[in-house]
Amino acid sequence: MKTQNLVTVIILLVVFYCCKSNINDTEVSDNIELEKMVQKDQETRQSQNDEPLESIDKEHRKRVLEMLAQGKIKTVNDKYNAALILQHTNLIICNGKLMSISSENYYLAYALSKSAMELGSKGAGTLAAATYDRYLLYTEGYQKYGTQKVYEKETDQMIWAPIDSVTSDEEREKFGVKPLLELLKECKMQRR
Repeated sequence: MKTQNLVTVIILLVVFYCCKSNINDTEVSDNIELEKMVQKDQETRQSQNDEPLESIDKEHRKRVLEMLAQGKIKTVNDKYNAALILQHTNLIICNGKLMSISSENYYLAYALSKSAMELGSKGAGTLAAATYDRYLLYTEGYQKYGTQKVYEKETDQMIWAPIDSVTSDEEREKFGVKPLLELLKECKMQRR
């Protein structure tokens, strides 16, 4: 347990360092290795293969964490790309509930994508909302914005995981998420 706490502290320090840097894209080039990882990540997901993704995702996540520790995630695009990789964290079933193998990856992805959003990256707001929702869903059992659906066995349908009704539609809009009433017209929401 102490090792996990130490890892969490190290991750938070890395996030603080990376997210506080306001590096201008004209000063530093985007990380080419990271761009290639994202390209492979997306190609693999779009292919018709039934190939398991976790082995590739695990390798990519490990490399992104190394890059963060080495200070190689610098530009707005790097932050977005790192978040995209980190959000692909595997889930397991534990005591009948779907759980993340490392929910800290979602939070780290949220911090990176939110920083990219604040620095003007288009699409980073939606990624920030999704990663924060995943973090909350797999740690607390609900979501803030309304980006995550879960499978309902009784109806054999995907429905919204519980959405925090206290979050305003204005805040959802900042992150590129529809108003709550629109989301609920699309499908029903799971009860807490």
